[in-house]
Order: sequence, then C-alpha cells, then structure tokens
Amino acid sequence: MRFKDHWLKLVLLLILTAVALAGCNNYNDEETTGETEAESEEPAENNSSDSEETAENSNFNADVFNFATNQDIPHLDPHGSAANTSFRVTYMMYDRLVTYEGTSTEPQPMLAKEWDISDDGLEYTFYLEEEATFHDGSPVTADAVAYSYTRAIELGKSAAGIFNKVLDPETSFEVIDEHTIKIKLKKPFAPFISTLGTVFGNILNPNLEENHGDDYGESFLAETEVGSGPYILESWDRGETLVLKANPDYWGEAPTMETVNIRFVSEPSTARLMLEKGEIDLIDNTMISPEVLGQMEGTEGLNIQKSTGYQIDYMPMNIESGVLSDVLVRQAIAHSINYDALLESVYLGEAERIGGAVPAGMFGYNPDAKLYDYDLDKAKALLEEGGYEEGEINLEIAISEDNEVRSNTALLLQSDLSKVGINLEIKTYAWPTFLDLVTNGEHDFGLVSWTPDYPDPDYNLWYFGHSDSKGPGFNLAFYENSDVDALLEEARSNTDEALRAENYEEIQNVMAEEVPYIFVAQPNLQAPVRDWVQGYELNPMNTWYVPFDKITKVQ
Repeated sequence: MRFKDHWLKLVLLLILTAVALAGCNNYNDEETTGETEAESEEPAENNSSDSEETAENSNFNADVFNFATNQDIPHLDPHGSAANTSFRVTYMMYDRLVTYEGTSTEPQPMLAKEWDISDDGLEYTFYLEEEATFHDGSPVTADAVAYSYTRAIELGKSAAGIFNKVLDPETSFEVIDEHTIKIKLKKPFAPFISTLGTVFGNILNPNLEENHGDDYGESFLAETEVGSGPYILESWDRGETLVLKANPDYWGEAPTMETVNIRFVSEPSTARLMLEKGEIDLIDNTMISPEVLGQMEGTEGLNIQKSTGYQIDYMPMNIESGVLSDVLVRQAIAHSINYDALLESVYLGEAERIGGAVPAGMFGYNPDAKLYDYDLDKAKALLEEGGYEEGEINLEIAISEDNEVRSNTALLLQSDLSKVGINLEIKTYAWPTFLDLVTNGEHDFGLVSWTPDYPDPDYNLWYFGHSDSKGPGFNLAFYENSDVDALLEEARSNTDEALRAENYEEIQNVMAEEVPYIFVAQPNLQAPVRDWVQGYELNPMNTWYVPFDKITKVQ
C-alpha cells in the first residue's frame, strides 16, 4: 500500500538522517526522539506495520476532532464579519430560527419548531423551542430574536444587506409571548425563510447589550460569544488553535464531538503530512490545490470527499477610479485571459467556466450570459480604442496567502496580461489584512472565492451588484447601476418565480457587458479527510461549513 511504502521509507530515512530531519516541523521533532534506536532493533519490514498502527492508535481519539485551515479568523461577531473562516466557527456557537442539514439546500426547523406565513407574504409567525437556552442558562425567547435582528440592522455591516430593505427595527417585530414572535416585512421578500438560516440570522443573548459601548458590542464579541449553539468557545490562541467544547446543556441533539480543535497550519504540505499521520481529521477544502488532491488519491487511510457546489472563484475589479473605471479596459482584460489554460493548469479540469454571479445548478442561473473569448487582438484593439499605449497600465492584484489556487491563478493572469501590455504586480496578504483591504476599496484587483449562505440568486447578486453592498457589503467592485438596483429590488419583493428568474438573468447580462467582475471558475468541491470520519458532507452552498456536531469517528 502507498502509505506503508511511504512509512517504510520514512523510517529508514530517519535512521540515516535524524539530525537533518529534526528541524523540518515541530511535530517531527517530538516523534523522532527515542524512536530510531528502538526501531533499529527489529527488521524494518515488521517495524513499518507496527509503527503505522502505533501512530494511528496514538493519534486517534473518538471524542476529539482536529480540523486544519491556513486562514485565521478576523473576529467572531456573526453580524459584523464577512469572512467564511469566522462563519465556520460561529455556526457552531449560535443557533438560528432555521438551519440547513447535510447536502440539502432546503431550510429546516431549528429554534423555530414551526411557522406560519400570511397569504400576502408579509407576516411570519415563529413558534420557538421552549427548552432552548443560551450558554449562560438564560432562555432563548422571542425578545432575543427581536434583539438579534434589530442589532444586525443597526450595526450596519454585512448582515444589514439582507435585512435593512425588508425589516424595520421599530415596526417589524411583535412579541406575542415568550416563545412566539411575529415578524412583519415592509414588502414581500421571496427568500426570507432561507435568509434566516444564514450566519447573519444567528440569535444572540440580549445580555450583550450590557457591553454595547459605542459599537453595539462588536469589539466585545471579537473574541467571545453569547450563543445558544451546540458548542462553547473554550479558548483561542490566535494563529495557533481555536478550541470548541460541547455544550453539556444543549437543548437540541447532543453534539457528537466533545472537543473541536480548529488548528491554523500555514503550509498545505504540513497539513497534508499531519492528515496522513492521523494528527488531523479533515483539511479545509479551500487549502489544498487540485494537483495535490490528485496526488493524495488512493493514499491508505484517507478519502477525498467530492461534490458539485455553488462556489465561485472570481476577480473583483475596483471600478470607482483609475483605469479600471473604463469599461474598455475591463473588457480588454476579460479578452486577455486564457480561460481554457487556467481551468486545465490550475484546476486540473475540476472546474467549469461561468459567466456571472449565479452558479450553474441554482435557480436564476443564466447559461447565455456573455463569456469572453481569449482574443489578444481584440484586447489590444479595445485598449487602443481607449487611448492606452502598451506598457502604460500598471495594476496590482491582491491575494490572500497560503492559497495555491489563487497564487497560481495570479501568476497565470500576470503572464496573460503582459501579452497585451498590462503590467500586473502580485501582492500577498494575511487573510484578515486582505479582507480589510478589499472591503475598504484599497485594491485594483482581488482574487476571492464566494459561496452563498442561502440558495437563491438574491444572495449572490445583491452582494455583487447592489449599490448598497459596496465594500463591507461585499460588492468589492464598488459597482453601481441604477437599473440593476431596480431589478434586484423588484425580484426580491416579488413571489412570481418567472419574473424573478427573468430579472436575475437580465442582471447577469448587464454585468457581463460592464465587467465589474471576472468570473474565473466554478470549481468542484473536494476535501481530504481521514477514513475514520463519518457523517461529514459537503453542502453545495456552504462549502466551508463543517457539521462538527454531527460528525463521528470510528476506527
């Protein structure tokens, strides 16, 4: 078997070069000590099997789940963060009125055990679980729901993009009794129930108000939590490990994992070795390149979990000023990219081209949205039409560190654009710094991955295209078009699915012509996991969501 062959070679290499290997990784330092002498007393063939079994047994703990990612968490406020790395954790510490289970994109009851919807689509009455409590023991009530949604709107960060057009903090919330709340919309909002299952729909303990300060408690929540979810934040050593502990008094189904360690491992090669040795149970599906995943196929003790998904890899261009405000430059760039080569060399065929912000497979997807051909002559002609000379345009592309797909994509883009005389400098940033940079509009280009929190084109297109979503709302192109705004608002407030689909398809056509974004690929989902892990499923919309509370480990 491949793993056994690898282990045999490693044992022999340790015997010959233990000193040289000792400096590679801290966990190698610990394991080489006192190991080689004992192993040399018996034939290497026998030691390979014994060593493998010992390593797996010593690293296996059915109650502890070790997850590796190379992107640190900016902060833990569910209403203020736009980072998927934060979402992964806050989903475990908080509950929502509804949730998504397994691979399903249909909302399921959570804190709301049932609900009624008025015929006009304006009133939603939710009946809450009576036994639900926050981590401090206080009950989850209708007042807590009203407080949470009101705070999300008043904080004015990412969550406000969902709620502020349809909810009014003064008139939308009517507490019927302790466990019943009626939510009144200002106008119909077709995906309303679906939105309540997003991270922005997390219900917070109203006692946070005691720590509001000048920022609605955002600074207080940066490193703590006030949830009712299946896990409690035990500790967080930034850049090292965040530890979640099972909530012993959880009102719902008891979480399966007693302890969850979110471990920050900067090098994908290190995470891969840790997975093969059983020190890690699962690696973040965004961390390992398709090339390395292909190399891992068939490794003993590992599985590569695969699924189709709604993830989009894309390039926002800051079009508010400079040369990127010229649509001719943006169209020229779109014609300069060798998309076929990118999909083959970077994604190894594990992705498809996409022409807009709605992924294939989702309602509202426009298969006829314009796709730009790789045409260097056309690109040069567009630049000449705009009055630009070769070598005149100098741009920067921002990427987050420790992401092989993005770094490889940036290198290919740099090479492609040089062929039409555009100079592209690659700048790499730590994830929190990168996020601040692009949401504050301090970038020319960025490379970003996007997955929707609810399976409706309203989610993607509102954030990508509505003028209210600029910057922190994740309209990273700072794009504004009054016609697009109007189409989005009409579709959002209408329950006629045919009208909504028509609006969304038209928006994709308009944005394809104006090119505020270049949509690089819709990749297939792949995640490397130990074969002793059971119950892990990739959700097509929440690709970064890991159901730690449902996973088990069986050796």
